[in-house]
Amino acid sequence: MKRLIAILLIVLTAASPVQAASMSSNELPELGDTASSIVTPEQEYVLGRAWMRQLRGSTPSVSDPLVQDYLERLAYRLAFHSPMEHPDLSLIIIKDRQINAFAVPGGVVGVNVGLLLYAETEAEAAAVLAHEFGHLSQRHFARRLAENKQNQWLYLGAMLASIALAAAGDGQAGFAGLASTQAAMVDNQLSYSRQYEQEADRIGMQTLVDSGMDPHAMPTFFQRLQRQSRQVGNIPEFILTHPLTESRITDTINRANQYPQKLTQDSLDYQLVRVRLATTYLSDSGRGVAFFQQQLIDTNANTDRARINRLGLALALTREREYAKAREALVPLLSENPQRVDYLVAATEIDFAEQKYDDAIRRLEPVLTLNPDNYPLLVYYARAQIAANHPERVIERLEAAARERSDDPQIWRLLVDAYTGSKNNLGIFRSKAEVYFLSGDNEKALEQLQLAADGAKKNYPLTAKIQKRMREMQPEKDKKS
Repeated sequence: MKRLIAILLIVLTAASPVQAASMSSNELPELGDTASSIVTPEQEYVLGRAWMRQLRGSTPSVSDPLVQDYLERLAYRLAFHSPMEHPDLSLIIIKDRQINAFAVPGGVVGVNVGLLLYAETEAEAAAVLAHEFGHLSQRHFARRLAENKQNQWLYLGAMLASIALAAAGDGQAGFAGLASTQAAMVDNQLSYSRQYEQEADRIGMQTLVDSGMDPHAMPTFFQRLQRQSRQVGNIPEFILTHPLTESRITDTINRANQYPQKLTQDSLDYQLVRVRLATTYLSDSGRGVAFFQQQLIDTNANTDRARINRLGLALALTREREYAKAREALVPLLSENPQRVDYLVAATEIDFAEQKYDDAIRRLEPVLTLNPDNYPLLVYYARAQIAANHPERVIERLEAAARERSDDPQIWRLLVDAYTGSKNNLGIFRSKAEVYFLSGDNEKALEQLQLAADGAKKNYPLTAKIQKRMREMQPEKDKKS
């Protein structure tokens, strides 16, 4: 059943959407009955979230809460300034150095690490996300299905054949058949997909402007990608899935020039997250130390650039296990801004490396008290309390966070660890079930919930909650059988 769902969802999230040839270059579509008769927004939401669970279970992702929190804030900022109605996003950071991002119907957003390492400013990274939100707001996927009426039945027939193969146990054959079907559809629709890309560019640029960002970041980023593909010969994934033609780049330049030129300062938040990722993916952290030391020599003190380089130096020194020097590098940053989360987390990671968990707790507790909803602080505080053998101190906080972030595997994993430390089997089973479910393994999730139900015995209210959750997790096909 899991394979069948995965294949169906790949169809529903196929890239390179199309646009009707009759639509003029400046005309936005009338969204409504035509597209919704094929796939409703509600169906897109359900299928998109199911696809996200499959993706988590099969693709390495980044679990850094600082990076996650920053990207969520950026994504929602853009989404609320886009034509998207009632944005409800689910974001995943792919552990891949290729430059790419994607948005799946239903509000699922994926960002490769490579995009953040390559985009030199926040506005450049935001331009890519805003473009993807353009696809979502205009429901390009549903419109592609609605407009391709002449091939729709052939496409759906091939899709169902692939699903049947998978259901019979031949998952690889099912995927192969589906891939060939998609390839044929994309070949037939390429001329329209370029128009959709331009539409997403135009809407994305307006989203950038409405969000207070520089619209010129979009053509600047596109031009640099194009130069890289020509000079290095290594075509980024973003270009493969979003073809960059000269006319498309010229169009973004012309549109950006229509907006008043204004100077916008780059985001320190973005650059601190970026340097954090850069040090994480350094192949030689020793060279990283030398690089940041030299950068500090060449950089004026008390500037954002100096702060970024100093944090990079502290993180690189931590990777080199030079903990005393790393703490020394952080002193000016913490003295200047003792409550900035990026600096606190860097200091906390040194505490963790030296197994000084009580020091980490004392460092985080007062700031978390002032900022109880801060996601990265909560994650690191919970890790510290669990490592210090005080899991009972964070269970209530984590349960509250799980209610707010029910699709966050990291919170549920922390709950598994906290309940394990407090020897609460019911809590372990229920939390593990959510971890498995969010990773696309419904079977193991249901097994854990059955163990929880067996353990609940005569606690009838709890048993009812567990049974309700089991019904929610159960595949639709099995519910009807």
